[in-house]
Amino acid sequence: LMYLLCRDDCSIFDEFMEEDEKDQAKRKSRNKSEKKRRDQFNVLFKELGTMLPGNNRKMIKSTILQKSIDFLHKHKENSAQSESAEIRQDWKPPFLSNEEFTQLMLEALDGFFLAIMTDGNIIYVSESVMSLLEHLPSDLLDQNLLNFLPEGEQSDVFKALTSHVMDELIPTPDCLKSKNHLEFCCHMLRGAFNPEQPAVYEYVRFIGDFKLLKNVPDSTRNSFEGVILQSLQSSLEGRVCLVATVRMAKPQFIKMELLH
Repeated sequence: LMYLLCRDDCSIFDEFMEEDEKDQAKRKSRNKSEKKRRDQFNVLFKELGTMLPGNNRKMIKSTILQKSIDFLHKHKENSAQSESAEIRQDWKPPFLSNEEFTQLMLEALDGFFLAIMTDGNIIYVSESVMSLLEHLPSDLLDQNLLNFLPEGEQSDVFKALTSHVMDELIPTPDCLKSKNHLEFCCHMLRGAFNPEQPAVYEYVRFIGDFKLLKNVPDSTRNSFEGVILQSLQSSLEGRVCLVATVRMAKPQFIKMELLH
């Protein structure tokens, strides 16, 4: 009887030992898996930290996550702006860039883009002005629009440009929202001024909107994309600019027919 009891106790002890060994093996396996997961997690965090812009020091995980979230938010905003600025592909041939297509459309409409400050200073002009008024864009940049108008029209155009900001010294968004659109007609000089020959002027129509620009450089950057991107930035401290399409009041093909 004692032998049987002893054998049963040994069997129970062996079973307990076997269960304990199994539990230890499971714990070791879990710990090993957990360590592997933590190591992989740390490697990914380290790699993510090195990819963040302006990273010059070691960052804790919460900082890496916050900076990653900020970066993704900014990337999403930039992507949305790029998509809104893209020209629909069914509107243009795929072999043309957006800038080339815009240029061709302006030429087809007998028009060009012009961006001018409220004092008349020209900060951007598109290439299509060359075929319409025989001016190189570089001839007009940083020049005053009034210098290319007949003297009798300069005062009226200047009033049209400045009237939108004369009500308040610092234009507010509400002011521009109610007064931002402007249309007027005038004559613009064709070709370079030659004192030995009578000046030739073309009758043109300005159609545009006033924009608040931020950090407008003193030296003009001849980039339509740059001007438009700046014009989308509103600031109470910004300067006011008119971004307009200038179209020939008498299209070129009509004048050719009249000549014949």
